[in-house]
Amino acid sequence: MPIIKKPRWFARRRAAGEEDQAAVATPPAAVPDVAPPPADAAAGADEAPARRRPWVGVTQIATVLALVVVALVFSRERGGAPAPGAGPGARPQSAAAPLVNVILPRVQTAAVSVEATGTVTARSYVALTPQVGGRVIEVSDALRDGGAFAANQTLLVIDPEDFVLAFNQAQADVAGALADMRLRRAESEAASANYRLLHPGEQVPPLVAKLPQIAQSEARLAAARAREAIAALDLSRTRFSLPFAGKVTQTTAELGQILTRNQPFGQAFAFDALEVTAPIGQEDLRRLVPAAGRRATVESGGVTFAATVERVSAELDERTRFARLFLSLDGAARIPPGTFVDVVVQGPTLQDVFVLPEAAEQAGGRVWRVVEGQLAQQNLTILGRSADGLQVAAFDPGQGVVVGAAPGAREGLAVRVLGNSRSRPRSVAGP
Repeated sequence: MPIIKKPRWFARRRAAGEEDQAAVATPPAAVPDVAPPPADAAAGADEAPARRRPWVGVTQIATVLALVVVALVFSRERGGAPAPGAGPGARPQSAAAPLVNVILPRVQTAAVSVEATGTVTARSYVALTPQVGGRVIEVSDALRDGGAFAANQTLLVIDPEDFVLAFNQAQADVAGALADMRLRRAESEAASANYRLLHPGEQVPPLVAKLPQIAQSEARLAAARAREAIAALDLSRTRFSLPFAGKVTQTTAELGQILTRNQPFGQAFAFDALEVTAPIGQEDLRRLVPAAGRRATVESGGVTFAATVERVSAELDERTRFARLFLSLDGAARIPPGTFVDVVVQGPTLQDVFVLPEAAEQAGGRVWRVVEGQLAQQNLTILGRSADGLQVAAFDPGQGVVVGAAPGAREGLAVRVLGNSRSRPRSVAGP
């Protein structure tokens, strides 16, 4: 019985079919008794057509690549097709010009103001130094760290007993010197009268009249009175006070402590010495020229105080190249030194300016304006900033100034304008 092989390629199927037909037509007796070929021989017969036809695999790969390219081209053509109802010649929605939000600013008059962040400082601190020494017998509650005191308020009292005794002694010295002077004058009058009796018509000599002795006694009286005044002054200094209102920053005085003359025991500052130091850029400083004397406001903790620019630093900071403004606070201000405050300095009034919202400013101090449906850059001359926005020199706004970001913004980009408003931008929900 003949052996029928199942070929792996289409070309061999036809040969197999022909062999099957021949086997059917030939009687079994006519088929020679032939042994089946070895397995290796059959495998070699199967692989031979594959080695003889390498172009078959290459053709299949090329066909697949061609189908992929055709699919990509077809999908691109479908994506670029106009939307239904767009009509001939309409651009695809993805290529439409971006929609921008614009305002049309008005020329107006505005007051320049410069904002800065400053620090409250004390212009100077006063050392609490007693002018007399002695034991402390009384301490005020205000003489504590952070204590506030009024002008000429007694902060502590030194034991005055020694100074009372010194004052009494000085008073006794004054009384003795006064009595001695009176005695000298009486002696002078008696000596002068005797001399005139013995030498009528002659002038009494100074020594006879005891004028030097009188002068000496008068000098001793003056010295005694000076010592009395010193004793009275020392006695008054046993009650320690300061001639200004302020706050104590540190103190070591305690009840029973012995203080030494001219040795400080604490530190305080005057409320009048409070000032604000605010760094300011050179460009902002030029907007305020002259800066000294300009009014300002200082805000701290939601409370606003009036202030005045007193002076400008003589040199710039070495690291920041900023100048410093020194502002004096009104007497009602009670802001602790070291507090950060917001400062607004009122500058001159300017004519022909635009007030733009902060969102209109782009990088580099520029804005985008729409000119004939395209974006155009505009450099700004910034004159100041205020709560209303950016104050700039007026320019031609074209169809409007762009507020916010413009997608893909560049010079000459075609855009669609939502519409103009007068100094207030329209809100945009989307294209």
